[in-house]
Amino acid sequence: MIRLGLRARFFLYSNTLIAATMTIVTAFAMVHERTSQHLAIDQRGRSIADAMGILITDALVQRSSGGVADPEYIDRSISQILERNQDLMRYVVVADPSGRVIHATDPPLIGGFFPRSFGAGTGFSAPVTDLRRGAGADRLLEVRTPLGTPTDFRGSLAIGFSLEPVEQRVADLARQAIIAAIVLMLVNSVLTALYVETLIRPILSLNQTMKRAGLGDLGVRASARTGDEVGELADAFNRMMDELEAARDREKVQRAQLAHTEKMAAVGTLAAGVAHEVNNPLAGVLACVENMKSDPDDVEQRERYLDLIVDGLNRIERTVNTLLNFSRQREMSLEETSLNHNLKHVVELVGYQLRRAGIEVRFDLDPKGAVVLADHFQMEQLFLNLVLNAVQAMPRGGELVLRTRVADDVVAAEVRDTGTGIPEEIRDRIFDPFFTTREVGEGTGLGLSVSDSIVAAHGGTITVTSTLGTGTTFRVELPPPAVEGARGETS
Repeated sequence: MIRLGLRARFFLYSNTLIAATMTIVTAFAMVHERTSQHLAIDQRGRSIADAMGILITDALVQRSSGGVADPEYIDRSISQILERNQDLMRYVVVADPSGRVIHATDPPLIGGFFPRSFGAGTGFSAPVTDLRRGAGADRLLEVRTPLGTPTDFRGSLAIGFSLEPVEQRVADLARQAIIAAIVLMLVNSVLTALYVETLIRPILSLNQTMKRAGLGDLGVRASARTGDEVGELADAFNRMMDELEAARDREKVQRAQLAHTEKMAAVGTLAAGVAHEVNNPLAGVLACVENMKSDPDDVEQRERYLDLIVDGLNRIERTVNTLLNFSRQREMSLEETSLNHNLKHVVELVGYQLRRAGIEVRFDLDPKGAVVLADHFQMEQLFLNLVLNAVQAMPRGGELVLRTRVADDVVAAEVRDTGTGIPEEIRDRIFDPFFTTREVGEGTGLGLSVSDSIVAAHGGTITVTSTLGTGTTFRVELPPPAVEGARGETS
């Protein structure tokens, strides 16, 4: 279906209105013109028939009484009247009381029977008219009148008048109307072209501004304009955009706060694992110190234990720094980030929880690195939320599959577990803020909501498929980086 713009519709509607109006006016004018012309020809034909009827009746009376010496008198009279009215008159037929043609402008008719004569039995009557079809497409008005008097019937007179001038006049009127309509539409188009910018440009400008706003640019504003309804609409639009921009800023702050809250909750979940990762090397360090104190003069032993102490302290430092880097609040910063690396790092973070729950991790990673343009730390928070959900869904152990794939228009990552699954009746609500199926105090209900916000902020989508008793798969799809030759796995 063709979609017309406001300017095109303005031209179309105005010119259609002109065309429709001219068509209706022309139709009425043609009907009126045809009717009035027919009436004029009818009246003129009756007058000519009356005049000729008197003349021919007198000639026939005189001939019957022997008073007319010239037998060609009637024919000459018919020829003279026909010549004076040659614009309309096409034929004349004179029949005697029996219907036999005694005079005619078409000689072959003389002596034949005229079927439309009044006849001796019909008596005297007023002239009658009849529409007939002449040679070709010519339409005729035939006027017939009786000859004689009411008491002395002498025959019939028939005169054919052409209606071609009427049709020509109506056709001329139609052509004039078409020309007038075309001129009016041209004038309307010119005037519309001159004034359309003043009338429509503000509306078109506002439309373009609204389209930009619809694409997510909340900083656009309509041009200031006062004094008309378009100006009021532009002011209302600007106020709405101010409110939307303020709401977006508030939402950003709230989203950051929610994300940080969930991150702190995740840090709490990781605390047990961190304590384990710190406690083991710390116990080793203490053991080394005790051994060194028991034999301080053993130089070889001291050197060996000092190396072990340094290695243990480095492990503690890496563990603490990893937790600090994850928990620190940052502004969103886009860079080329490998989802493969994010998934591996998250598994390192939750390694203790995975081992304690008896969960086996299987990687199925794309060899291209699954690189996207994203915030590295937000990607880790996203997958940490999903992996922790998977751990909590498999309290008796199971398999956690982490998969990435790269296509032409999407980079996908999947977190699949073999846990209890999600009931269908709550599946549509799992991304709602504060929605949780855990016991009070066991979760914030923000994990999946924050994950959904992170994915949306990066222009991607997150979907879930689940079967009770079989497991759940979360699939994250993100746009690939615009830069050609994306790197492989990055750190």
